[in-house]
Amino acid sequence: MMAYLSERENVVERVDSLCLRLFDTWCETRNVTPLAYLLHCWPLTDSAPDALRRVGETMRYLRRHHADQLDAYGFHALCEMADLIDELVEHPARTVRLMTVCEVPH
Repeated sequence: MMAYLSERENVVERVDSLCLRLFDTWCETRNVTPLAYLLHCWPLTDSAPDALRRVGETMRYLRRHHADQLDAYGFHALCEMADLIDELVEHPARTVRLMTVCEVPH
């Protein structure tokens, strides 16, 4: 489980960074099908579990059904992304409720 919010933020940034590199690569190589799948779910509008889950599901579908259009880097990046998203979605950061001054025991 991720103990700190900053750890979660780092993983979300890693996912976003992988998406950006895939975007650049697929634009340069004009690899339209993977690019279309990526643009369906990225850029991330937020780091909520639903948004991350959508990226994960879309990229898994791409990997399963269009693997012939992925090079080794793209395939491994999608595998890494799936692992990171699974970590984020299965183990979300705990929400901590802070007590107000009125609630602090005296």
